[in-house]
Amino acid sequence: MIGRRDSFPVLERVAYLNAGSVGPLSSRTADVMADWERRSLEVGRGAHGAFAARMELREQLRQRLALSLEAPVENLALTGSTTEGCHIVISGLGLGPEDEVVTTDAEHFGLVGTLGSSGAAIRVGAVADRPPAEALEAVLEAVTPHTRLIALSHVLWLNGHVMPVAEIKRQSGLPVLVDGAQSVGAIPVDVTAADYYTVSGQKWLCGPELTGALYVADPDRLRPRLVIDAAATGIPERTGGARLEMLFHPGSLAAGFLAAVEDLPADRFERGAEITRYCREALAAAGIRVLSEADQATLVAFTTDESPDLAVEGCEEVGVVIRRLPNGWLRASCGWWNTPEDIDRLVAALS
Repeated sequence: MIGRRDSFPVLERVAYLNAGSVGPLSSRTADVMADWERRSLEVGRGAHGAFAARMELREQLRQRLALSLEAPVENLALTGSTTEGCHIVISGLGLGPEDEVVTTDAEHFGLVGTLGSSGAAIRVGAVADRPPAEALEAVLEAVTPHTRLIALSHVLWLNGHVMPVAEIKRQSGLPVLVDGAQSVGAIPVDVTAADYYTVSGQKWLCGPELTGALYVADPDRLRPRLVIDAAATGIPERTGGARLEMLFHPGSLAAGFLAAVEDLPADRFERGAEITRYCREALAAAGIRVLSEADQATLVAFTTDESPDLAVEGCEEVGVVIRRLPNGWLRASCGWWNTPEDIDRLVAALS
């Protein structure tokens, strides 16, 4: 089943182009989750054996994620979302009004809202209306002697443009928090290039909702304000990234996430890049205004003459799923599972 389009039932009838919100779910992932729920019905969720199995499953998941991300397992925390990962970092740094955080004007509210809750002063680098080649300059221009953190997406959720995370870290010399919602599973990433890197399970990794992870270069540096009570959960004293975890996932979610990561094909990045290129070129050839530059990530933003809401509804009526963005743009998320026929259906629906 690894790397096969027919492992996703939704693709039998739908051109699914919205992994940027929630990726497709495979039959095996759904079956594994159902098996865990069935076991809970038959054995009891509070049985000692059930808790032991969940603890073992969490370690298997952590090990598999570490392998996939090429990061030390002791530097990973399991989370429920990239937003939760951002909260762990921001709250753990203890930022105050005298501190500054640099971000961009093209961030998702999951990061923006978290930064707003920190009490720190926020400085914004303008990248939304500039080409990706100018992003480094835009971010560094916002840095001052009071900057304690740079927090930004690796891939901008609005248009799929890739931010130069490693170079921002190198030239600024500052701690960097990366929102990896639109990058992990979509493009090759080096999470160790940042101090903190959040991972979404539900998007490009095709896992269940409320799953994710956080890479932390130095877990002992963070002092989170919310912690799990080890005595109440049965979790022994934890060290490393595990110490930062706030969510003890139900077995079905952890098992589904593990299955999804195990089934990722080795050539997913090449296939994703190829179909994204085809999508961008096909939309442009049809006279549709494409807003994403070439050779970026796997999101393609565009506009049409039709109302965005009507365009999304019209596409869905003919079995094409895309996203309307808050700024009125439309967005197609192109995954390794998509085919040229999916893109042709999108173009036909928009025409």
